[in-house]
Amino acid sequence: MKRRLNKVMSDKNIIEKAADVVGNVAKFQKQSKLKAAYLERKEFKDSDLHKGFFCYNCIYWIDSMGGKCMIVDDKGPDIFGNVTEVIAAHGCCNGYEPNYKKLGETTSS
Repeated sequence: MKRRLNKVMSDKNIIEKAADVVGNVAKFQKQSKLKAAYLERKEFKDSDLHKGFFCYNCIYWIDSMGGKCMIVDDKGPDIFGNVTEVIAAHGCCNGYEPNYKKLGETTSS
């Protein structure tokens, strides 16, 4: 019968693991809007964002920072050549992954 030894992580090990995580995140580079096939149409600006394949409903979209995405760079042209400095709530790209919590929300008038 083999004995299993429980390893207790020291503070040093915890700090080293945290540094590895930060290092890995820093290596990740966002895709350009063109590479992600990001598009933003004015016609969708007033749409019900709770229904449909919009950045607003994507797990990677961050509204609290003024329209940012974790995987797509907010600067540069979209596939139509339009240049904006944000990822719009009514935009979409090929990296879309639904946030089912937002997708089912309804707004009260």
